[in-house]
Amino acid sequence: MSILRTENLSKTFISRHGLLAADKIQALSNIDITLENGELIGIVGASGSGKSTLAKILVFLYKPTSGNIYFMDENITKYNSKQIKRYRREIQMVFQDPYASLDPNHSVEWHIKRPLILSRYNGNIDDRINELLNMVTLNPGYRAKFPHQLSGGQRQRVYLARALAVNPKILIADEPVSMLDVSVRIEILTLLQRIKDKLGISIIYITHDLNTVSMITDRLYVMQDGKVVEEGYTDSIINNPSKEYTRKLIEAAPNPYKRI
Repeated sequence: MSILRTENLSKTFISRHGLLAADKIQALSNIDITLENGELIGIVGASGSGKSTLAKILVFLYKPTSGNIYFMDENITKYNSKQIKRYRREIQMVFQDPYASLDPNHSVEWHIKRPLILSRYNGNIDDRINELLNMVTLNPGYRAKFPHQLSGGQRQRVYLARALAVNPKILIADEPVSMLDVSVRIEILTLLQRIKDKLGISIIYITHDLNTVSMITDRLYVMQDGKVVEEGYTDSIINNPSKEYTRKLIEAAPNPYKRI
């Protein structure tokens, strides 16, 4: 059974000029994607393709203009505000910039403890914090550290631990390694795959880089100008793309093992 799917999902932004004039920007057009339980899929596209807009709609940071989103066969576009709040605990997002994702005034412990308290975690919070840090390959000694004391890869691990604190069913990783050193990118991608296997969580990996997608994803959606232009098993698309646009993305992708 699919855990998440979209049906004819579209998003139009209105850009206003003065009091009367306004332009319509079609960011997404009739997007149909499916995420199976325990699956890791990729959504790829160049800048401006609509992939990040799609991610923000899936976590309801934006509302779709039209179309439907089904979470475990429930149409969340019909949810009220209380139901949306509950849904957001089930689908967590890891953003691109590890340097902007954490509050510099608070420790690693605070960042992980806060969602546990807000979600009314009823177990031992100290043990849970240590468990989450171990899950992202950080030892408990990092609890007292502040963001400025961490590398980019360590910050992304902390944010990942924070996202996992509420036991989400889905994780959306939006360009989570694009700002990291090449060797650290592979470590984070491998970590995502291990977390998926250990927890049975479903993951959507969003990127412009088809080489990193080929390392960890099962299936792939290629986006261009707000539309899905190609979809299928990752190996099939990488080895035999049907669209010229996809071929150009493959040619532009750097070798993830270069310079290691």
